[in-house]
Parts: sequence; C-alpha cells; structure tokens
Amino acid sequence: MAASDRTQLFQAIQEQDFESVARLFQEGVPVDSFKDDRTTPLMLGSRFGSLDLVNLCLLHGADPDLQGKYGLTALMVAAAANQTSVVETLLQSGAQVNVANEDGTTALMVAAYKGALSVVEQLVVAGAQLNLEDHDGDTALNLAIQGDYQSVVVFLLRQGADPYQGHGSLGIAVAERAIAALDELLRFGVNVNLPCADGRTPLMHAVISGYGEMVEKLLAAGAKPNLQDLDGDTALILAVEQGYLDIVQQLMAAGASLTQQENLLTLAAIAGNFDLLQFLLAQGIPIDTQDESGDTALHGATLEGKDETVQYLLTQGANPNIANTQGDTPLLIAAYQGYPAIATQLLDHGADINHSHGGENAVHIAFNEGKMDILKILLQRGGNPDERLAKGKTLLMQAADRGYIAVMQLLLDAKADPNAQDDHHATPLMWAAHRCYTQVVKFLIENAPNLDINAKNKRGDTVLKLVKYNNCQEIVALLLQAGATE
Repeated sequence: MAASDRTQLFQAIQEQDFESVARLFQEGVPVDSFKDDRTTPLMLGSRFGSLDLVNLCLLHGADPDLQGKYGLTALMVAAAANQTSVVETLLQSGAQVNVANEDGTTALMVAAYKGALSVVEQLVVAGAQLNLEDHDGDTALNLAIQGDYQSVVVFLLRQGADPYQGHGSLGIAVAERAIAALDELLRFGVNVNLPCADGRTPLMHAVISGYGEMVEKLLAAGAKPNLQDLDGDTALILAVEQGYLDIVQQLMAAGASLTQQENLLTLAAIAGNFDLLQFLLAQGIPIDTQDESGDTALHGATLEGKDETVQYLLTQGANPNIANTQGDTPLLIAAYQGYPAIATQLLDHGADINHSHGGENAVHIAFNEGKMDILKILLQRGGNPDERLAKGKTLLMQAADRGYIAVMQLLLDAKADPNAQDDHHATPLMWAAHRCYTQVVKFLIENAPNLDINAKNKRGDTVLKLVKYNNCQEIVALLLQAGATE
C-alpha cells in the first residue's frame, strides 16, 4: 500500500467522508491500516462513537481484536470512551471480551476505571471475567473502587467479583478515600480484619491517613483495634505516632489496649503533641514508663530535639536521670545530639552531670562530638574540665594535641589544670610542642595560669628538649624567652 493511499484514508476519516472511505476500501486500501500512532480506522470510529465508520470497517473485514499501540483494541477504546452502541456492535461482531493489553488490562477493567456502568454491564453479559488481574495486581473491582464509582462497585460485587482478589478492595477504598465504595463493601460483608498485602489491616491504613470517618465506619463494622501488623504495631500505636488525638480517642472507645509493645508516651512525645500527651497521662500511663529499649518519653523527646516537649515532661515530673538499656540518660543524648536548650532544661531539673556510660559522661561526649556550646553549658554547671580520656589525657591535652585554641580557652576559663599529666607524664604544653603548634604553645604560655614550663615526662624530658629534637625553632625561641630549661 502506498503511503499516499493511507494518508487519503485517514484524511477522509477525519473529514467524515465515509463515501471516500468506502471507495478506498473497495480499491484495496487495507481496512486495518495503521496511522503513525498505530490507530486503525475501527479504533477511531470506536473512540468517537461513529457507528457509520465502525460498521463500514466491520463490513470490509476489520479485525475487532487487532491490537495497536500498547496492545489496545477497538473494544478497549470504545469502553474507555463509554461508547455503549459501539461496544454492542463490536461484541456482536465477535470481539473477544477478555483480550488484555500490554499492561494486562482488559476492556472490563478500562470501563470500571472510567466508571462506565452501562459498558461494564454489557461486557459482563458478554462473558467478561470479573476477577482477572492486570500487571499491577488490580482487578476491575479494584479499579472501580479507586474512582469511588459506587454503582459500578455494587454491580460487580453482585455479579460475583471477589473483593479479596488482587490488592484487596477494602485497603484500596481506604487508600483512595473512596467513602461510597467503602460503604458498599461493608454492606456487602467484606472481612474488615483481613490484612492487606503489607500486613496492615484496613483500619490501620485509615488511621495512618487520619481519616476519622473511615476509622469510625470500620470500627462500627467490627474492625479489631488490637490486631498487630508485621512489625507488631497496632492501630493505636500508629495513631499515636501520627499525633491524631481524635483517632486515639476513637480507638480507645472501641477497646484499644494501652498495653502495647511500644511506649505510647514516647511516641506522643516524639510527635510533639501536648494534647495527646496530656490525654495519655490522664489515662494513667506513668510518665516514666520505659519501652523495650529502656527509653522513656523524655528520652524520645530529647532525641528528636523537641525542647518544648522536654520542658512539658519535666514540669509534669519526668525523671531526667533514668538510663535506657544502653546506659544513656536524656542528658547524654542531648550532649551527643548537640541540643543546648534541652541540656539546660535537664540540668535545671536535676540531671546528673556526672552520669557515665562506657566511661563517658556528658562532658566527654560534648567534647568528643565537637559540641562546644553544650560543653560550655556543662562546664558552667559544674562539669569537670579535667575529665580524662584514653591513656590519661585530659580534655586540655586533647585540645592542645589538635590545635583547638578556642576549646582550650573554654577549658581554662573553667579552671582546667594546665599542668596535668597523662599516663606518660606529658602535659598539654608537651602535646602542643610535639606537634610544633607555635600558636598553641604561645597561647598556653600567655594564658595558662601557673604554667610549669619545665615539667618532665616519664623519660625525664622537658618540653624544650622535645622541641629541640623535633627542630621546632620558633617554639624553642618562645620557650627560652619564657624561661624554659632542658
């Protein structure tokens, strides 16, 4: 077939010049010719509801099951456009009702997705299989629910569509907030407690979405609030995590248990919902309740940096010195995370500044993590500036070893001992000199009170001897000027 013949054919179709279309067919132009988009004359007639063109194509032997782009057939095209007369004509001409496109979608699925009830009815009467799944696992019923097409949902259910096939109808209704479809499914008696593919019940999904009306309907239909998902979470845990006080109240009114594997107070604290915290405390949950990890609500709020929540819990009597199973108190967490406001709040309410975990207290942690604002607060509130690190090094030695003059100033302001010695009797000055840190040595000479410039290490070496060995001439000059000897 010449390209010009095909061009004439589709030009005549566009102009609805069906006499020319018939003539071209009679002259041998294939009735199943494709446009560049792999659309046939029959598909065009099906899309626009042109029975004249559809009948003309069928009369000249058009294949009603020929698949074009993406595997679409004329029947699918007609179903998508809600062309009931064309659908009837195609079916009478032998169109196969259960042919699927490249995505596994049938004409029935297309019609259900579009909410085309009349077409759905036609296809079912013609033998469309109700429970086929497309490649995404959706059935015609699932697709009708996605659009909240109540009449289509009712019809398919009455015709025998399986509400448990594919992804599960109730879960889809909840996910799509298809309230009308949900009502029909519940009226039909679908099991409200059957988990979805992810192990969560429809009630859990309704809770996560924060859709209180759906939660109420599911509970009224017998949804069990204490069922657990694959992670052991219940609907109540999920509601608290989301901070939905109204849904928490709905669930508790329906019998949700306060005894959970998760600490509800901790979850509420992380959510930062004061009304929810107040409600849960009013239910009698002790404020210092610990979860399996030993964390309290105060731990959770501290970890998430919720300073207002921390303040609220402390004013309600939360104990700031409870350690979790890792040995961490809220103050240690605040030091590690770098939350100065929270550290101050905890100290104001009696947090133990010297509590240690694995040999490290809050001062160690703030120093090692570089949280200088926290370190300053801790030192001002009584933290020991001469805390020891590995091999007996003090914080001042470590700062000198790293060249951190600002940190050294902070420690000296807190009365750190500039003459302290580590396990090898090295002093902060020796550590700085060993690194040839001229500015650090100068800082110590000028700012460290009562600096012992001639202290000796375990081998009997003074700092001057060490720097001469390392050939740090500028430091040698500084030390000699300050009165150092070997």
